Amino acid sequence: MKRIGDYTVVRLLGSGGMGSVYLARSRSGRLVAIKVIRPEFAADPRFRERFRQEIEAARKVGGFHTAAVVDADADAPQPWMASTYVEGPTLQAEVARRGPLSEGQLWRLAAALAEALKAIHGHGLVHRDLKPANIVLAPDGPRVLDFGIARALEESRLTTDGVVVGTAGYHSPEQALGHPVTGASDVFALGAVLVSASGGSAFGHGSPAGLMYRVVHEDPDVSMVPPALRPVVLTCLRKEPSRRPSPLELLDLCAAHAGAAPTHSNTVPDDEPPAHTPPPPPSPHPPQPSTATATATAENPSPPTAVYFVRRFAWFLQVLRNALGVAGLTVGAVMSGTDAFHVAVPVTAGIAASLLAVRLLGLLGTAKDGLSLSSRGIGLGPPNNLVVMPWHEIKTLELTRHTGWTELTVHLDVVRPLPTGAHHPTWVRSGRGGVTRIRTRGLIPFGTTPQLPEAVHAFARWQRIRVSEG
Repeated sequence: MKRIGDYTVVRLLGSGGMGSVYLARSRSGRLVAIKVIRPEFAADPRFRERFRQEIEAARKVGGFHTAAVVDADADAPQPWMASTYVEGPTLQAEVARRGPLSEGQLWRLAAALAEALKAIHGHGLVHRDLKPANIVLAPDGPRVLDFGIARALEESRLTTDGVVVGTAGYHSPEQALGHPVTGASDVFALGAVLVSASGGSAFGHGSPAGLMYRVVHEDPDVSMVPPALRPVVLTCLRKEPSRRPSPLELLDLCAAHAGAAPTHSNTVPDDEPPAHTPPPPPSPHPPQPSTATATATAENPSPPTAVYFVRRFAWFLQVLRNALGVAGLTVGAVMSGTDAFHVAVPVTAGIAASLLAVRLLGLLGTAKDGLSLSSRGIGLGPPNNLVVMPWHEIKTLELTRHTGWTELTVHLDVVRPLPTGAHHPTWVRSGRGGVTRIRTRGLIPFGTTPQLPEAVHAFARWQRIRVSEG
């Protein structure tokens, strides 16, 4: 495909369930992103008609945080829609590459997405498929892509037999149940996006059917979301559409957090208003999660946190051995300097003493090093400076039993080596392909913590992670 309408194709940007997206250039040289619909949808007259209506509405959507629709052809052999090309990584790619966003970045993302939804809903559109892959982190702020198409797909005859439009884990309960969809569904997706941007997963991982069940019946896991942002996320993820905030109310909440003047007088009501009655008066207090969301993992509780610390006696012996080595090499270097030894001897002894001294200093800072298994993931290092491998990034676990101790090998889904140097203990080795080996020979359980294999199996069952033993 070399041309689409009046645009020259530069390259393929990606493909999905609805079609392919191409980077193309207009006759004046301007770059656009063109989504070309798959032939099977193009053959459906109902799809074409709805696509035409949605495109007309999408052309009117403005705002700072959307990619404007600039051209379209609903009558082409394969219908297409062109929007402004937005340079930058998707939110999904950025979190996978750099890790969770900071609390400040999360609040700014929430405000930007709320502003984008306000613009989209203001023209009678519902996105229906808001997710990290449809959000581009442009230099001037996040931009929402792919609005104005999903409803045409939803009303196509190809999706009327129980197929849900959207992405499992981000679509709302009403989408999963096949109920009418409103802008409240996008707000639900916004809440799930904020959980993902925090490094978590609101409804876990697994098959689409399993995710749909948890979206409808289970409470979200917001343990990775910063505490200050949690109430806002929980209001977005309420099961009942009428109890979720509007994009304008979300903007007010974000403005209140930033200390700015609100743009709207209502805050998010904690209780669902009765049918056919005006909304409750504004509340002077920030919204609090309902009883149903206060115990976010009540139906699937996390196992108790398991903590393992370095044996103090073993640590003391290491410190003593290194201290004696430093002292011996230092004395040797000084004494050899007074005799007729070759100059290399005192120099070598001095260098060795310096290296051992550096190791000794490192050991002195590892007295509180440990291993922890918690609802967040597997943590390594001292409690106040843990390097955490989140559960959603862990693909499989492997236990290798030795005499008196067990080695834990973690296989990550995301190939991202652990920080080096003093950021994690010396008994942890990060290898290629996202493999991390944890040698637990010097570790002992703290308090009532079970032995490591028992704790690993408990958390693996909770997270549905496969464990192999050798």
